[in-house]
Amino acid sequence: MSDDVIHGLIDVPKSEVQILLEAGYLYMELGLFKESEDVFTGVSALLPDSDVPRVALGNLFFAQGKFQRALKFHQEALKARPDSALAQAHVGESLLFLKKLDDAKKALKKAMEMEPNGPAGAFARALLEAHDAGELKA
Repeated sequence: MSDDVIHGLIDVPKSEVQILLEAGYLYMELGLFKESEDVFTGVSALLPDSDVPRVALGNLFFAQGKFQRALKFHQEALKARPDSALAQAHVGESLLFLKKLDDAKKALKKAMEMEPNGPAGAFARALLEAHDAGELKA
């Protein structure tokens, strides 16, 4: 199989997975949360070893202010892929908004260590800096 295929419950072309995830995010942006959840849940079932659809589910619930539920899905993403700095950063973000500051800071620092020069590490660093500067409404 080529690199353009994602191996999961069944092999799926990467482009099709991307379209499904984009549709889920579009539903979320339109405020169609149930439809978004359905799409992300379906992709999660299709790709049980992927962190990406679980991060998307976490982002969906985070956007609705359901931080505990967001944390649950971000932790599931991390369980599916323990090396996911993105999932780790989102765990930290959820913990920040749950006012679990010590755990949040540990999670964000771990994400920065996991990916010091990548986007997930930069996201974690920005969250920490914004929190420390009092700029977050967490």
